[in-house]
Amino acid sequence: METQKKDPGSKKMIVVGINLSILVAYTIYFRWVANEELIILAEAIFIFLHVVLCLILAIFALRKEFLFSALVVLLIGFSSCWVVFSI
Repeated sequence: METQKKDPGSKKMIVVGINLSILVAYTIYFRWVANEELIILAEAIFIFLHVVLCLILAIFALRKEFLFSALVVLLIGFSSCWVVFSI
């Protein structure tokens, strides 16, 4: 009998999914819960800190996954930040 091996790449891509979930969570929080002026700056700071944390973690563990997460959070985060708060 042939056993099915699990793809280790899909397990590691969970890191990207978790980072996107975190991005979605604080984007929703800043858009609908926090009602202040210039809240877009707070989200921009959170996105920046999230990217920096991913880059630091890429040095110590799962290099490719955290680098990809940093790129995805940077691109999706700032573009969604701009679109969501310009409406």
